[in-house]
Amino acid sequence: MNAAPSKRVRGLADRRRGERGFALLEILVAFVVLALGLAAVLTGVSVAMRSDAKTQTSRSVLRVAQSRLEAAGVTEGLVPGHHEGRVGNYYTWRQTVTAVQSGAGSRKPEGVKPDGAKPEPATANAVSAFWVEVAVRAGDGTVARLAGLKLGPVAKP
Repeated sequence: MNAAPSKRVRGLADRRRGERGFALLEILVAFVVLALGLAAVLTGVSVAMRSDAKTQTSRSVLRVAQSRLEAAGVTEGLVPGHHEGRVGNYYTWRQTVTAVQSGAGSRKPEGVKPDGAKPEPATANAVSAFWVEVAVRAGDGTVARLAGLKLGPVAKP
């Protein structure tokens, strides 16, 4: 009776001798699969970080352009022509101001009387329309362009 169980134990021991751990080939295949998976994840993270940096730069350039457009006519008078400058060491801006002609061609010029009498002085609160375009460029080449219609005082001759 003792002989039967010992044969069974020996048979199991003989079968397990060939299965004592992982083969070198299995370990190498598992390592390659793991390396490919990590490479794919790291590539995705890298692309996402680059995209986020580009988005941040675009937002910053747009904020500078909005700021320059809002400041036009407030911090300095609106004079037709080009103006350029820098914001910090990273952004350059160019502002173009163009006077917009009134569409009221049938109106008489201000200050002129029909009977040939002395002209009246123009009102002190007269305003003129200006088209303001702002372009801001970041150091990496990102550009934002904005434009708007602004009202400003009539330039004195």
